[in-house]
Amino acid sequence: MKKNARFFASALAFLALLGAVLVPIQSVMARKSLDGPWDMTNKVGGFYNEKENQFEVMFFGPSHAYAAFSPLAIWEEAGIKSYVFATQQQPLWATYTYIQEALKTQSPALIVVECRMAFGDKEYYIETKEDRAVTLSYMDELPLSWDKVELAARSAPDLDNRVGVLFNFMMYHNRWSELRREDFTFRRSHARDPYKGFVMLEPQEASRPRPAIEGVTGRTPLLEKNQFWLEEIIRLCREEGIELWLVKSPSNLELEEKAMLNTVKTTAARYGVPFHDFNEDYGFIGLTEAMFYDAHHLDALGADRFSRYFAGLLEVVRPNLRADPDDPEWAADLEAYKTALAAFASD
Repeated sequence: MKKNARFFASALAFLALLGAVLVPIQSVMARKSLDGPWDMTNKVGGFYNEKENQFEVMFFGPSHAYAAFSPLAIWEEAGIKSYVFATQQQPLWATYTYIQEALKTQSPALIVVECRMAFGDKEYYIETKEDRAVTLSYMDELPLSWDKVELAARSAPDLDNRVGVLFNFMMYHNRWSELRREDFTFRRSHARDPYKGFVMLEPQEASRPRPAIEGVTGRTPLLEKNQFWLEEIIRLCREEGIELWLVKSPSNLELEEKAMLNTVKTTAARYGVPFHDFNEDYGFIGLTEAMFYDAHHLDALGADRFSRYFAGLLEVVRPNLRADPDDPEWAADLEAYKTALAAFASD
């Protein structure tokens, strides 16, 4: 009995020592995205440093979410505080975990999920370097928790890859030659994004023709894994008593995507969840074909216009959302945002 007790005590001591060594190494070696506009370490990591229970609305999804919804524009129009908790090509099984993470510190009345990744055609983003970058982009900034462990299991088909995406120092052990001063001085406890997760994309002054999607009425089935996690997101919000709104942000939707989005719409109707495709509303929003950074992402000017339209819509269809229009910190962030936006508009 005493031998067993000594063994477990020794094992615990070894694990504690191992953690004391590996945690700072991981902090140094892990990739950090600190330079705008895609400073995702600030945008995702900074969420955890925000005041608790301040966001009445939260946005989730892939780049189509963080390039479309500007919380500061929404706040100026409606006084409603929000945050975009999104990552590049965030698959629905990651969105589920991001919602779980958000609910640990926030109590939103409304969750908005941008549905682009319902169209994904992969069960895992792990095989190629580009795929792995997608997985690491949503894994890296999450603090270690059981939810993150479960996400790693959903994100890779075998144990080696699951451990690799969970403990990212194993992926970045060869970064020695790339290390910069900020790798040693950066503290995630200091991360903050004044734009609240929004990515300001510079206007490109190029027309991005919009496909004629109005005639697409058929439905294309989603990948089984995507369908499952879409329904799990619906169930999670229902269990938590939070209203869910499934949307497609303006993105010059392709015809084949519209057929899959029709399946999302059907799923939403089956569960009694509101759904809206804003690709059908360009005229009401005031968007032009030149307000896109690339073929499918709004630029900063287009996103600002869409976000103000969305804020007005919120006031009509969600009139009971809590407003907090007199926050000095948000007012300062808004001024910085408007200055950056004005610079884009004057170019």
